[in-house]
Amino acid sequence: MKNAVDELRSHYDSYGQGQCFEHYDKGNLNEKQKSQLLKQLSGLDLARIQSLHTDAMEFDAHGQDRLGKLEPLDSYDSIQDASPQSRSEWESAGFQAVSRGECAALVLAGGAGTRLGFAFPKGMYDVKLPSKKSLYQLFVERLQMVAFLAAKATGTAPRTIPWYIMTSEGDNHMHTTNFFAQNDYFGYGQENIIFFSQGTLPCMTLEGKIMLETGCTVGKAADGNGGIYGALQNTGQIADMQRRGVKYIHAFSVDNAIGKVADPMFMGYCISRGADVGNKVVWKAEAGEKVGVLGKRGGKNCVIEYSEMSKEDCALTDKKGKFVYGAGNICNHFYTVDFLASISDSDLIFHVARKKIKSPSADGQTAVTPTENTGIKLECFIFDCFGRATNMAILEGPRDEEFTPVKNAPGEKKDSPDSARAALTAQNTKWCRAAGIPVEDGPGQLDISPYVTYRGEGLDALAKSIGKISLKKDVYLGASAPGGAVKKN
Repeated sequence: MKNAVDELRSHYDSYGQGQCFEHYDKGNLNEKQKSQLLKQLSGLDLARIQSLHTDAMEFDAHGQDRLGKLEPLDSYDSIQDASPQSRSEWESAGFQAVSRGECAALVLAGGAGTRLGFAFPKGMYDVKLPSKKSLYQLFVERLQMVAFLAAKATGTAPRTIPWYIMTSEGDNHMHTTNFFAQNDYFGYGQENIIFFSQGTLPCMTLEGKIMLETGCTVGKAADGNGGIYGALQNTGQIADMQRRGVKYIHAFSVDNAIGKVADPMFMGYCISRGADVGNKVVWKAEAGEKVGVLGKRGGKNCVIEYSEMSKEDCALTDKKGKFVYGAGNICNHFYTVDFLASISDSDLIFHVARKKIKSPSADGQTAVTPTENTGIKLECFIFDCFGRATNMAILEGPRDEEFTPVKNAPGEKKDSPDSARAALTAQNTKWCRAAGIPVEDGPGQLDISPYVTYRGEGLDALAKSIGKISLKKDVYLGASAPGGAVKKN
């Protein structure tokens, strides 16, 4: 009779993965290391891994040819161009859903701050606003303000918006959860912030052989932001949403400092159109901007990477001079919970990424970093399944109020903490002036707490008490809670 180890080895041999036992068989591992390796190998679904590898290699070789003819969007709306009545109706529909407890937020937060020169998860980053708030704290306060505004608009008691945070395994998850605990969850309530990790897949050779990092450790990598669907299902978050009565999700990227989280206007727009998927976009600023755009292939909505488009298509404009392929994807999505629950591997495209994959030293005790690509990682993208949507709603937002990513190191002119602070100051200055609050230009920042205003609303009522704002120095308009007394510092 075979013991458990022999059965596992036989299982791996049947899939051509016997190399995973190399250092076990050579006697390079102690008992603790053997146990560690066996535990990892027992947790891998070899049939799924084999299938994903086969499909990914086939797509890598021929997939682009089968996606269909490139076509522009045939339907979308714009916040800027919509009538005040339409914007009000969309926002009202969003507030109604929030007041019924049907909305939740979901942030993709698995990324590290490496390019920022920051050793921790991006959401913990302080972009050096006068208020010294991290990205996570800004998001919490925006969520609280949406709940406050929804209650005010509907005459109901405030309903807290559940917030799901997708981390990546290991240090990212540990640092993120510790950060929230150390900050008492920014007053949001531990029960209202739900952490879960995205999935991983083993690193492989081009031939599909699973690679070890050390003699007792399987090389693994995150399965891309498209892993959000499997992670939500496998970690029980879909069931949790259903238990809470959540029907609609706003998903967004952690590094968009200006992002309107749980945006009632965007969510209400999607709900009012009966959409199962929605995408908020901003229009490209220039033909060669390196951003994926919403378009169609084979008659289905999809995101088209800039590298997949010709220069002619990138520069194509309509009669008004607007880019035909200009709906820039900023990872700002609406979903019904039913749609999230329906997505499986077959609805996604797993892409091949050739990488420098670590491998074990001769004795299996350390990981050796190669100088050239030695293997592959498989990853899928969050937008790969958009073609599955029965009804997809696309809404263009004003770029200066919707998108300012924090990716590059301080001092960089674009997509950096500096550009984010400048964008927030410009937005807040525009809002104040529209409300009748004079703002004197200067080198300082204008930082307005989300507790004071979410989208510029309510500032006109503060014009007299706030008076003139001079940006000869930094100015912070703050409040201790949504709708609370406003102080100018």
